Amino acid sequence: MKKLLILSFVLLSLGSCRKWLEVYPEGVQLEADAVKTQKDLADILNSSYDAMANHYNGRVQFFNELMGDNLEKPQSGFTVPIYLRTTNFFNSDVGGLYGDLYNVAFRLNYLLLKMEDGTIAVDGAFKARATGEAKFLRAMLHFDIVRIWAQPYGTSAANNHLGIVIRNSVETKPKARSTVAEVYDFIIGDLNDAIANLPESNGNYASKDAAKALLAKVYFQMNNYDKVKELTNELIPKHALSPSLNRFDEALTSTENIFSFVSTGVGDNRTANYMANFKIVNPSNPSPIRLSKSLYYEATADTADKRSKFYAIFNAGDAAAETYGITKFNSDFLSNPISYTTQLKLMRAEALAILNSDLPTAISDINDILTRAYGSNVANIPTNTSAQDVITMARKQRRLEFPCEGVRVQDLKRIGAKEDPSASGSVLIRNSKWNCPGLALQFPVNEKTSLFEFNPEGGCE
Repeated sequence: MKKLLILSFVLLSLGSCRKWLEVYPEGVQLEADAVKTQKDLADILNSSYDAMANHYNGRVQFFNELMGDNLEKPQSGFTVPIYLRTTNFFNSDVGGLYGDLYNVAFRLNYLLLKMEDGTIAVDGAFKARATGEAKFLRAMLHFDIVRIWAQPYGTSAANNHLGIVIRNSVETKPKARSTVAEVYDFIIGDLNDAIANLPESNGNYASKDAAKALLAKVYFQMNNYDKVKELTNELIPKHALSPSLNRFDEALTSTENIFSFVSTGVGDNRTANYMANFKIVNPSNPSPIRLSKSLYYEATADTADKRSKFYAIFNAGDAAAETYGITKFNSDFLSNPISYTTQLKLMRAEALAILNSDLPTAISDINDILTRAYGSNVANIPTNTSAQDVITMARKQRRLEFPCEGVRVQDLKRIGAKEDPSASGSVLIRNSKWNCPGLALQFPVNEKTSLFEFNPEGGCE
Protein backbone atom coordinates (compact mmCIF):
# COMPACT_ATOMS: atom_id res chain seq x y z
CA MET A 1 0.00 0.00 0.00
CA LYS A 2 2.81 2.42 0.88
CA LYS A 3 4.47 1.82 -2.50
CA LEU A 4 1.19 2.35 -4.31
CA LEU A 5 0.64 5.63 -2.48
CA ILE A 6 4.16 6.76 -3.34
CA LEU A 7 3.65 5.76 -6.95
CA SER A 8 0.33 7.57 -7.12
CA PHE A 9 1.97 10.75 -5.88
CA VAL A 10 4.78 10.51 -8.42
CA LEU A 11 2.34 9.76 -11.21
CA LEU A 12 0.10 12.67 -10.32
CA SER A 13 3.12 14.95 -10.16
CA LEU A 14 4.61 13.84 -13.44
CA GLY A 15 1.70 12.55 -15.51
CA SER A 16 0.96 15.88 -17.18
CA CYS A 17 4.57 16.20 -18.32
CA ARG A 18 5.44 12.72 -19.56
CA LYS A 19 3.26 10.46 -21.72
CA TRP A 20 5.02 7.39 -20.41
CA LEU A 21 3.55 8.09 -17.00
CA GLU A 22 -0.07 8.53 -18.10
CA VAL A 23 -2.57 6.78 -15.82
CA TYR A 24 -5.55 5.35 -17.60
CA PRO A 25 -8.94 4.93 -15.87
CA GLU A 26 -9.29 1.27 -16.81
CA GLY A 27 -6.20 0.06 -15.00
CA VAL A 28 -3.43 0.71 -12.54
CA GLN A 29 0.18 1.15 -13.55
CA LEU A 30 2.56 -0.55 -11.14
CA GLU A 31 5.70 1.14 -9.91
CA ALA A 32 7.92 -1.44 -11.61
CA ASP A 33 6.32 -0.61 -14.96
CA ALA A 34 6.30 3.16 -14.57
CA VAL A 35 9.89 3.72 -13.44
CA LYS A 36 12.26 0.98 -14.51
CA THR A 37 15.13 2.45 -16.51
CA GLN A 38 17.79 5.11 -16.20
CA LYS A 39 15.92 7.12 -18.83
CA ASP A 40 12.83 7.10 -16.63
CA LEU A 41 14.93 8.52 -13.79
CA ALA A 42 16.34 11.17 -16.13
CA ASP A 43 12.78 12.14 -17.04
CA ILE A 44 11.91 12.56 -13.36
CA LEU A 45 14.91 14.84 -12.96
CA ASN A 46 13.96 16.86 -16.04
CA SER A 47 10.39 17.20 -14.78
CA SER A 48 11.79 18.53 -11.49
CA TYR A 49 13.70 21.24 -13.34
CA ASP A 50 10.52 22.02 -15.26
CA ALA A 51 8.50 22.40 -12.07
CA MET A 52 11.17 24.50 -10.37
CA ALA A 53 11.37 26.80 -13.38
CA ASN A 54 7.62 27.32 -13.22
CA HIS A 55 7.74 28.18 -9.51
CA TYR A 56 10.77 30.48 -9.86
CA ASN A 57 9.36 32.31 -12.90
CA GLY A 58 8.73 35.35 -10.73
CA ARG A 59 6.33 33.58 -8.37
CA VAL A 60 8.70 32.82 -5.47
CA GLN A 61 10.34 36.19 -6.04
CA PHE A 62 6.96 37.98 -5.92
CA PHE A 63 6.03 36.49 -2.55
CA ASN A 64 9.28 37.94 -1.19
CA GLU A 65 8.73 41.33 -2.80
CA LEU A 66 5.25 41.62 -1.31
CA MET A 67 6.69 41.60 2.21
CA GLY A 68 9.33 44.22 1.45
CA ASP A 69 9.39 47.89 0.48
CA ASN A 70 9.78 47.73 -3.31
CA LEU A 71 6.05 47.51 -4.10
CA GLU A 72 2.94 49.47 -3.26
CA LYS A 73 -0.14 47.77 -1.88
CA PRO A 74 -1.86 45.59 -4.52
CA GLN A 75 -5.39 46.63 -5.39
CA SER A 76 -7.01 43.26 -4.67
CA GLY A 77 -6.54 39.49 -4.49
CA PHE A 78 -4.52 36.99 -2.49
CA THR A 79 -1.53 39.30 -2.55
CA VAL A 80 -3.10 41.85 -0.21
CA PRO A 81 -2.76 39.79 3.03
CA ILE A 82 0.88 39.04 2.16
CA TYR A 83 1.55 42.74 1.68
CA LEU A 84 -0.33 43.58 4.89
CA ARG A 85 1.50 40.72 6.66
CA THR A 86 -1.74 39.19 7.89
CA THR A 87 -1.76 35.79 6.17
CA ASN A 88 -3.59 32.90 7.82
CA PHE A 89 -3.73 29.16 7.12
CA PHE A 90 -6.73 29.53 4.79
CA ASN A 91 -4.85 31.58 2.17
CA SER A 92 -4.89 29.12 -0.74
CA ASP A 93 -2.21 30.89 -2.79
CA VAL A 94 0.24 30.92 0.07
CA GLY A 95 -0.52 27.25 0.73
CA GLY A 96 -0.30 26.55 -2.99
CA LEU A 97 3.28 27.77 -3.33
CA TYR A 98 4.26 25.95 -0.14
CA GLY A 99 2.81 22.67 -1.42
CA ASP A 100 4.20 23.08 -4.92
CA LEU A 101 7.77 23.50 -3.67
CA TYR A 102 7.51 20.48 -1.39
CA ASN A 103 6.04 18.44 -4.27
CA VAL A 104 9.29 19.01 -6.15
CA ALA A 105 11.18 17.83 -3.08
CA PHE A 106 9.13 14.62 -3.17
CA ARG A 107 10.10 13.97 -6.80
CA LEU A 108 13.76 14.59 -6.01
CA ASN A 109 13.65 12.32 -2.97
CA TYR A 110 12.03 9.58 -5.05
CA LEU A 111 14.77 9.95 -7.66
CA LEU A 112 17.50 9.73 -5.02
CA LEU A 113 15.84 6.66 -3.49
CA LYS A 114 15.57 4.80 -6.79
CA MET A 115 19.24 5.43 -7.57
CA GLU A 116 20.21 3.89 -4.24
CA ASP A 117 17.83 0.96 -3.70
CA GLY A 118 19.32 -1.26 -6.42
CA THR A 119 16.06 -1.83 -8.32
CA ILE A 120 17.20 0.15 -11.38
CA ALA A 121 20.53 -0.15 -13.13
CA VAL A 122 22.28 3.23 -13.37
CA ASP A 123 25.79 4.00 -14.52
CA GLY A 124 28.20 5.81 -12.22
CA ALA A 125 28.42 9.02 -14.22
CA PHE A 126 24.64 9.42 -14.37
CA LYS A 127 24.23 8.65 -10.68
CA ALA A 128 26.83 11.22 -9.64
CA ARG A 129 25.47 13.98 -11.87
CA ALA A 130 21.80 13.28 -11.06
CA THR A 131 22.58 13.15 -7.34
CA GLY A 132 24.30 16.52 -7.57
CA GLU A 133 21.48 18.12 -9.55
CA ALA A 134 18.78 16.71 -7.26
CA LYS A 135 20.52 17.96 -4.13
CA PHE A 136 21.13 21.37 -5.72
CA LEU A 137 17.41 21.76 -6.48
CA ARG A 138 16.37 20.36 -3.09
CA ALA A 139 18.66 22.82 -1.29
CA MET A 140 17.34 25.69 -3.40
CA LEU A 141 13.70 25.06 -2.56
CA HIS A 142 14.35 24.47 1.16
CA PHE A 143 16.34 27.73 1.25
CA ASP A 144 13.39 29.71 -0.05
CA ILE A 145 10.79 27.93 2.06
CA VAL A 146 12.73 28.63 5.25
CA ARG A 147 13.24 32.28 4.30
CA ILE A 148 9.57 32.85 3.49
CA TRP A 149 7.87 30.76 6.22
CA ALA A 150 10.27 31.20 9.14
CA GLN A 151 12.01 34.03 10.91
CA PRO A 152 15.51 34.67 9.56
CA TYR A 153 18.79 33.11 10.50
CA GLY A 154 20.14 35.09 13.45
CA THR A 155 16.77 35.75 15.09
CA SER A 156 17.93 33.70 18.07
CA ALA A 157 21.54 33.39 19.17
CA ALA A 158 21.65 29.63 18.63
CA ASN A 159 19.16 29.68 15.75
CA ASN A 160 17.03 27.24 17.70
CA HIS A 161 13.83 29.09 16.75
CA LEU A 162 11.40 27.13 14.59
CA GLY A 163 12.17 26.74 10.92
CA ILE A 164 10.37 24.42 8.52
CA VAL A 165 9.90 20.71 7.88
CA ILE A 166 12.92 19.11 6.22
CA ARG A 167 11.71 16.79 3.47
CA ASN A 168 14.60 14.50 2.60
CA SER A 169 12.87 11.14 2.16
CA VAL A 170 9.98 9.61 0.23
CA GLU A 171 7.24 10.09 2.76
CA THR A 172 4.27 12.35 3.31
CA LYS A 173 3.58 11.65 6.96
CA PRO A 174 3.27 14.63 9.32
CA LYS A 175 6.51 15.94 10.75
CA ALA A 176 7.48 18.62 13.22
CA ARG A 177 9.31 21.75 12.18
CA SER A 178 13.09 21.59 12.47
CA THR A 179 14.99 24.52 13.93
CA VAL A 180 16.40 27.16 11.60
CA ALA A 181 19.91 25.93 12.48
CA GLU A 182 18.98 22.38 11.45
CA VAL A 183 17.44 23.56 8.18
CA TYR A 184 20.51 25.60 7.21
CA ASP A 185 22.80 22.69 8.14
CA PHE A 186 20.72 20.48 5.85
CA ILE A 187 20.88 22.99 2.97
CA ILE A 188 24.64 23.37 3.32
CA GLY A 189 25.06 19.60 3.43
CA ASP A 190 23.04 19.18 0.23
CA LEU A 191 25.05 21.88 -1.54
CA ASN A 192 28.38 20.40 -0.48
CA ASP A 193 27.20 17.03 -1.81
CA ALA A 194 26.12 18.76 -5.02
CA ILE A 195 29.52 20.41 -5.40
CA ALA A 196 31.22 17.05 -4.92
CA ASN A 197 29.09 15.34 -7.59
CA LEU A 198 28.35 17.95 -10.25
CA PRO A 199 30.50 18.43 -13.34
CA GLU A 200 32.36 21.67 -14.05
CA SER A 201 30.19 22.20 -17.12
CA ASN A 202 26.64 20.94 -17.48
CA GLY A 203 24.94 22.91 -20.25
CA ASN A 204 21.72 24.55 -19.05
CA TYR A 205 21.61 22.36 -15.95
CA ALA A 206 23.23 22.87 -12.56
CA SER A 207 27.03 22.81 -12.54
CA LYS A 208 29.59 22.77 -9.78
CA ASP A 209 29.78 26.59 -9.91
CA ALA A 210 25.98 26.88 -9.75
CA ALA A 211 26.03 24.99 -6.45
CA LYS A 212 28.89 27.15 -5.16
CA ALA A 213 27.06 30.35 -6.12
CA LEU A 214 23.94 29.19 -4.27
CA LEU A 215 26.07 28.23 -1.28
CA ALA A 216 27.55 31.74 -1.28
CA LYS A 217 24.01 33.17 -1.13
CA VAL A 218 23.18 30.86 1.79
CA TYR A 219 26.24 31.98 3.75
CA PHE A 220 25.47 35.61 2.89
CA GLN A 221 21.98 35.19 4.39
CA MET A 222 23.64 33.70 7.47
CA ASN A 223 25.99 36.71 7.82
CA ASN A 224 28.90 34.26 7.45
CA TYR A 225 31.11 36.64 5.53
CA ASP A 226 34.33 34.63 5.73
CA LYS A 227 32.63 31.87 3.71
CA VAL A 228 31.19 34.44 1.31
CA LYS A 229 34.66 35.84 0.75
CA GLU A 230 36.11 32.37 0.11
CA LEU A 231 33.46 31.34 -2.43
CA THR A 232 33.19 34.63 -4.30
CA ASN A 233 36.97 34.91 -4.60
CA GLU A 234 36.92 31.52 -6.30
CA LEU A 235 33.96 32.18 -8.61
CA ILE A 236 34.32 35.78 -9.79
CA PRO A 237 37.53 35.32 -11.84
CA LYS A 238 35.78 32.57 -13.82
CA HIS A 239 32.66 34.55 -14.80
CA ALA A 240 33.26 37.98 -16.32
CA LEU A 241 30.82 40.79 -15.59
CA SER A 242 28.48 41.42 -18.51
CA PRO A 243 28.12 44.93 -20.01
CA SER A 244 24.33 44.48 -20.17
CA LEU A 245 22.18 46.46 -17.75
CA ASN A 246 19.35 43.91 -18.00
CA ARG A 247 20.48 40.31 -17.54
CA PHE A 248 17.01 39.04 -18.45
CA ASP A 249 17.63 40.16 -22.05
CA GLU A 250 20.60 37.84 -22.45
CA ALA A 251 20.32 35.37 -19.60
CA LEU A 252 21.82 32.43 -21.49
CA THR A 253 24.47 34.21 -23.57
CA SER A 254 25.74 36.53 -20.84
CA THR A 255 29.34 36.04 -19.77
CA GLU A 256 28.19 36.24 -16.16
CA ASN A 257 25.51 33.56 -16.35
CA ILE A 258 26.12 30.78 -13.84
CA PHE A 259 22.66 29.24 -13.65
CA SER A 260 19.43 30.19 -15.41
CA PHE A 261 16.07 28.62 -16.18
CA VAL A 262 15.74 28.44 -19.96
CA SER A 263 12.79 29.74 -21.97
CA THR A 264 12.30 28.35 -25.47
CA GLY A 265 9.34 30.51 -26.56
CA VAL A 266 6.09 32.16 -25.56
CA GLY A 267 4.61 28.76 -24.66
CA ASP A 268 7.64 27.89 -22.53
CA ASN A 269 8.28 31.18 -20.75
CA ARG A 270 10.28 30.90 -17.52
CA THR A 271 9.54 34.53 -16.60
CA ALA A 272 5.74 34.31 -16.97
CA ASN A 273 4.94 35.59 -13.48
CA TYR A 274 7.39 38.46 -13.77
CA MET A 275 5.55 39.54 -16.90
CA ALA A 276 2.07 38.95 -15.49
CA ASN A 277 2.89 41.23 -12.57
CA PHE A 278 5.16 43.90 -14.02
CA LYS A 279 4.95 44.04 -17.82
CA ILE A 280 3.65 47.39 -19.08
CA VAL A 281 1.54 46.55 -22.11
CA ASN A 282 0.04 50.00 -22.72
CA PRO A 283 2.47 52.93 -22.35
CA SER A 284 -0.32 55.04 -20.85
CA ASN A 285 -1.27 52.50 -18.16
CA PRO A 286 0.72 50.97 -15.30
CA SER A 287 1.36 47.27 -14.82
CA PRO A 288 -0.93 45.18 -12.57
CA ILE A 289 1.59 45.48 -9.71
CA ARG A 290 3.05 48.92 -9.07
CA LEU A 291 6.40 49.85 -7.59
CA SER A 292 6.75 51.77 -4.34
CA LYS A 293 7.49 55.47 -4.36
CA SER A 294 10.70 54.86 -2.40
CA LEU A 295 12.10 52.48 -5.02
CA TYR A 296 11.08 54.68 -7.95
CA TYR A 297 12.64 57.85 -6.57
CA GLU A 298 15.83 56.12 -5.41
CA ALA A 299 16.25 54.43 -8.80
CA THR A 300 15.59 57.58 -10.84
CA ALA A 301 17.23 60.19 -8.59
CA ASP A 302 20.30 60.34 -10.86
CA THR A 303 19.41 60.44 -14.55
CA ALA A 304 23.04 59.80 -15.46
CA ASP A 305 22.49 56.28 -14.13
CA LYS A 306 21.41 54.29 -17.20
CA ARG A 307 19.37 51.94 -15.01
CA SER A 308 16.90 54.78 -14.45
CA LYS A 309 15.58 54.22 -17.97
CA PHE A 310 13.86 51.01 -16.79
CA TYR A 311 11.34 52.96 -14.70
CA ALA A 312 8.08 54.60 -15.73
CA ILE A 313 5.82 57.08 -13.96
CA PHE A 314 2.09 57.46 -14.53
CA ASN A 315 -0.06 60.47 -13.62
CA ALA A 316 3.02 62.40 -12.58
CA GLY A 317 2.31 65.17 -10.13
CA ASP A 318 -1.12 63.87 -9.11
CA ALA A 319 -0.65 63.04 -5.44
CA ALA A 320 -3.65 60.72 -5.42
CA ALA A 321 -3.03 58.87 -8.69
CA GLU A 322 0.74 58.89 -9.30
CA THR A 323 2.05 55.32 -9.74
CA TYR A 324 5.27 53.69 -10.91
CA GLY A 325 6.29 50.77 -13.10
CA ILE A 326 9.31 48.96 -14.50
CA THR A 327 10.06 48.02 -18.11
CA LYS A 328 12.66 45.35 -17.37
CA PHE A 329 10.20 42.56 -18.20
CA ASN A 330 8.62 44.07 -21.32
CA SER A 331 9.12 41.16 -23.70
CA ASP A 332 7.22 38.20 -25.13
CA PHE A 333 9.46 35.78 -23.22
CA LEU A 334 12.79 35.82 -21.42
CA SER A 335 15.06 33.26 -19.83
CA ASN A 336 15.44 33.65 -16.10
CA PRO A 337 18.87 34.34 -14.57
CA ILE A 338 19.15 32.82 -11.10
CA SER A 339 22.87 33.12 -10.26
CA TYR A 340 25.28 35.54 -11.93
CA THR A 341 28.40 37.61 -11.32
CA THR A 342 26.72 40.88 -10.36
CA GLN A 343 25.31 39.09 -7.30
CA LEU A 344 28.74 37.72 -6.42
CA LYS A 345 30.50 41.07 -6.75
CA LEU A 346 28.05 42.91 -4.54
CA MET A 347 28.08 40.08 -1.99
CA ARG A 348 31.87 40.14 -1.94
CA ALA A 349 32.04 43.93 -1.65
CA GLU A 350 29.74 43.97 1.37
CA ALA A 351 31.41 40.94 2.96
CA LEU A 352 34.93 42.37 2.62
CA ALA A 353 33.84 45.72 4.03
CA ILE A 354 32.10 44.08 7.01
CA LEU A 355 35.25 42.03 7.62
CA ASN A 356 37.35 45.18 7.02
CA SER A 357 39.45 42.98 4.78
CA ASP A 358 40.84 43.79 1.31
CA LEU A 359 38.93 47.05 0.88
CA PRO A 360 40.60 47.76 -2.50
CA THR A 361 38.86 44.68 -3.97
CA ALA A 362 35.54 45.66 -2.40
CA ILE A 363 35.84 49.16 -3.85
CA SER A 364 36.82 47.75 -7.24
CA ASP A 365 33.77 45.47 -7.25
CA ILE A 366 31.43 48.39 -6.60
CA ASN A 367 33.17 50.55 -9.18
CA ASP A 368 32.69 47.80 -11.78
CA ILE A 369 28.94 48.02 -11.17
CA LEU A 370 28.98 51.84 -11.26
CA THR A 371 31.03 51.95 -14.46
CA ARG A 372 28.51 49.74 -16.21
CA ALA A 373 25.59 51.80 -14.90
CA TYR A 374 27.00 55.24 -15.71
CA GLY A 375 29.31 54.69 -18.68
CA SER A 376 31.40 57.78 -19.47
CA ASN A 377 29.54 59.76 -16.80
CA VAL A 378 30.72 57.48 -14.02
CA ALA A 379 31.84 58.91 -10.71
CA ASN A 380 33.51 55.97 -9.01
CA ILE A 381 33.90 55.83 -5.26
CA PRO A 382 37.46 56.79 -4.27
CA THR A 383 40.13 54.31 -3.31
CA ASN A 384 40.18 55.60 0.26
CA THR A 385 36.45 55.03 0.86
CA SER A 386 35.79 53.84 4.42
CA ALA A 387 34.54 50.34 5.16
CA GLN A 388 31.19 51.70 6.39
CA ASP A 389 30.69 53.74 3.22
CA VAL A 390 31.50 50.67 1.11
CA ILE A 391 28.83 48.72 3.01
CA THR A 392 26.30 51.49 2.44
CA MET A 393 27.09 51.71 -1.27
CA ALA A 394 27.02 47.91 -1.76
CA ARG A 395 23.56 47.74 -0.17
CA LYS A 396 22.30 50.64 -2.29
CA GLN A 397 23.54 48.96 -5.47
CA ARG A 398 21.85 45.70 -4.49
CA ARG A 399 18.49 47.48 -4.38
CA LEU A 400 19.14 49.13 -7.76
CA GLU A 401 20.43 45.98 -9.47
CA PHE A 402 17.81 43.45 -8.29
CA PRO A 403 14.39 45.16 -8.24
CA CYS A 404 11.44 42.73 -8.27
CA GLU A 405 13.77 39.71 -7.94
CA GLY A 406 12.87 38.95 -4.32
CA VAL A 407 16.18 40.14 -2.89
CA ARG A 408 15.35 43.30 -0.96
CA VAL A 409 13.29 41.92 1.93
CA GLN A 410 15.79 39.14 2.62
CA ASP A 411 18.61 41.70 2.63
CA LEU A 412 16.78 43.75 5.24
CA LYS A 413 16.13 40.65 7.36
CA ARG A 414 19.80 39.69 7.15
CA ILE A 415 20.92 43.20 8.09
CA GLY A 416 18.43 43.31 10.95
CA ALA A 417 19.69 40.02 12.37
CA LYS A 418 23.27 41.35 12.38
CA GLU A 419 22.83 45.01 13.24
CA ASP A 420 19.62 45.04 15.28
CA PRO A 421 19.63 41.66 17.08
CA SER A 422 17.30 42.85 19.83
CA ALA A 423 14.81 44.15 17.22
CA SER A 424 14.84 47.57 18.85
CA GLY A 425 13.57 49.14 15.67
CA SER A 426 16.79 50.45 14.13
CA VAL A 427 16.22 48.17 11.11
CA LEU A 428 12.71 48.47 9.74
CA ILE A 429 10.95 46.92 6.76
CA ARG A 430 8.14 49.20 5.66
CA ASN A 431 7.88 50.69 9.17
CA SER A 432 7.91 47.31 10.92
CA LYS A 433 10.66 45.47 12.78
CA TRP A 434 12.67 43.09 10.65
CA ASN A 435 11.39 40.02 12.55
CA CYS A 436 7.79 41.00 13.30
CA PRO A 437 5.33 38.06 13.12
CA GLY A 438 3.80 38.95 9.75
CA LEU A 439 7.16 38.75 7.98
CA ALA A 440 6.97 34.95 8.21
CA LEU A 441 4.02 33.65 6.20
CA GLN A 442 1.48 31.38 7.85
CA PHE A 443 1.58 27.68 7.00
CA PRO A 444 -1.35 26.02 5.19
CA VAL A 445 -4.11 24.34 7.15
CA ASN A 446 -3.13 20.84 5.96
CA GLU A 447 -0.04 21.04 8.19
CA LYS A 448 -2.29 21.19 11.25
CA THR A 449 -1.32 18.23 13.44
CA SER A 450 -0.29 17.73 17.03
CA LEU A 451 3.35 17.71 15.85
CA PHE A 452 3.32 20.97 13.96
CA GLU A 453 3.47 24.43 15.53
CA PHE A 454 2.10 27.29 13.43
CA ASN A 455 3.55 30.78 13.19
CA PRO A 456 1.98 33.41 15.43
CA GLU A 457 -0.49 35.69 13.68
CA GLY A 458 -1.28 39.33 14.23
CA GLY A 459 0.65 41.04 11.47
CA CYS A 460 3.21 43.73 12.21
CA GLU A 461 2.89 46.90 14.21
